[in-house]
Amino acid sequence: MSSDNDLKAICSVTELAGKLGLSRSRFYQLQKTGVFPMPVYCIRTKRPFYPLGLQQKCLDIRKTGIGLNGQPVLFNTPRRTKSDNPRNQSNCGYEELADALRSLGLNVTRNRVKDAVDAMYPEGLAKHPVGDSIIRDLFRYLGQ
Repeated sequence: MSSDNDLKAICSVTELAGKLGLSRSRFYQLQKTGVFPMPVYCIRTKRPFYPLGLQQKCLDIRKTGIGLNGQPVLFNTPRRTKSDNPRNQSNCGYEELADALRSLGLNVTRNRVKDAVDAMYPEGLAKHPVGDSIIRDLFRYLGQ
């Protein structure tokens, strides 16, 4: 969801839906049921847009969960993506760990270190602070 500082003087329906963290179709569904206000239309182009006041009202509705019609509305939170999962992050410091192990005399690659970490720490390194004990354990595991 967007902050109040990101608001422009006017924005399109697509921009507003994005600021609210909703798809355009879901935004239109909620608009038809009275949760969100209807847009203002340009007389010349007949395009819908939201001025600053209506944008703020929509953000308030999203924040409070009380629609324009006075009814409570529940918004789903976005799903976690694979990149949100600490185990699946490609830049988890494996290269730094490999460098540390190389300085101790092991001939290892980043991928070999990653495989070792996955085997030793199935929950990932997020719960374990990377330090001397992890390097020691990896050295013992990979040095066998």
